[in-house]
Amino acid sequence: MIGTLNLYLVRRFALWLVIVTLGFGTVAMLGDFLEMLRFANRFNLGAGTAFYFTLHRLPLLLMDFLPFIFLFGSVFCLLRLSQAQELAVIRASGLSVWQFLKPLLVFTFLLSILIVLAVEPIGAQLHNRYTDKQAELTSQKSGLSFSTGGIWFREAIENGSYISRAREIDNAQMGRLLDLEIILLNRDGAFESRITAPSGEIGNGIFRLNNASIYRGTAIAKTVPQFDLPTGLVAESLADSFANARIINVWQLPGYVLAAGNSGIDVTRHQVRFQSLLALPILLVAMVMVAACFSLPTGRMFSTGQTIGMSVLSGFALFLFNDFIVLMGELKLMPAALASWTPALIALLLSISYLLTTEDG
Repeated sequence: MIGTLNLYLVRRFALWLVIVTLGFGTVAMLGDFLEMLRFANRFNLGAGTAFYFTLHRLPLLLMDFLPFIFLFGSVFCLLRLSQAQELAVIRASGLSVWQFLKPLLVFTFLLSILIVLAVEPIGAQLHNRYTDKQAELTSQKSGLSFSTGGIWFREAIENGSYISRAREIDNAQMGRLLDLEIILLNRDGAFESRITAPSGEIGNGIFRLNNASIYRGTAIAKTVPQFDLPTGLVAESLADSFANARIINVWQLPGYVLAAGNSGIDVTRHQVRFQSLLALPILLVAMVMVAACFSLPTGRMFSTGQTIGMSVLSGFALFLFNDFIVLMGELKLMPAALASWTPALIALLLSISYLLTTEDG
């Protein structure tokens, strides 16, 4: 009997989650489509391109709405069960609030793990394609890339091109790169010379190498105090190009944080993003608990309208609190793990305390 009841509750809960997800998805898609349509019109692109952009952005947009989706899905599910007197029958059979909430909480936890491990990587990949296409249209594609070997970029110059590798960014001075190696290529793409330098600065359209050693074939290296190369990069782009943590999926984030941190790249946002993804299952479980706080006592304390209103207010308050704490983490005012886990744990503990007081006396 208990197994059948649990399955029934999970099915009802899943149905409401689907309904609420479709509602949020429709609103998010329409709003984002209008924004992408304005963007596409700037480049004389049609509605098809705008729709293509919207589809690529939609998975991560929906992930931003997940706390609200689970909050309202839980509220509507529990309200419907209460209005149909099904909760009254369940309680009369001797089951406590914790017993009939258990299948919903377990389902939420398992589903959220699946979202983090499978849906988020797909969303990150799609969003990455969108950002690449946007950068091409706006001519803001920096050419910067990162690997465990350092920071790489390629620049076209008058007589050919060059490929640059830097071991790390000097955080003490904006636009300064350390331990440089540059390969100069001619117009045909053939090797011309190799340049090494302990440091270099980017600024005013110039990439200036300090104490550069120039190697041409088998000749002895020639050392010059300074060697200038033209560049389209600006100092700020060195940091900004690696700032978007949303385009790196949860599987790649740990390795990226470790390697990029060793290269002098600021990875605070990436650390906060990774910890937030780890905390997502607890946050969504907390949303179900918050919904139960307002939905279970409906017949004694709140009307349906009041229940929905209180849920909206609590969800919005938690959303603002979460954004504030995450911002503090990104600004290094508190540790990334603390900033990411605090909202979820506070919401969970407060809702448990409330239910213990109201349901168990």
